[in-house]
Amino acid sequence: MSQVIEISDVGRLARGCFVCGARLWDCTVDGCKPGGGNRDGDVLHCKICNTVYVVASKAVPESRSGGQRVKPR
Repeated sequence: MSQVIEISDVGRLARGCFVCGARLWDCTVDGCKPGGGNRDGDVLHCKICNTVYVVASKAVPESRSGGQRVKPR
């Protein structure tokens, strides 16, 4: 089951997917990377567990677990 997670700081994904820890990404725009430089609305997708990360500058603040608000799909 895939999840959709809103994030404001894409640099956090440099440590890996919040769900499975993988560092294999697909992206909606050429050159976008989990290291940063992405714009609102960009989408990164974990190739391993199908978790989708949507860049939103006004995302809900991170929880102690390091994740953000999760919207079931």
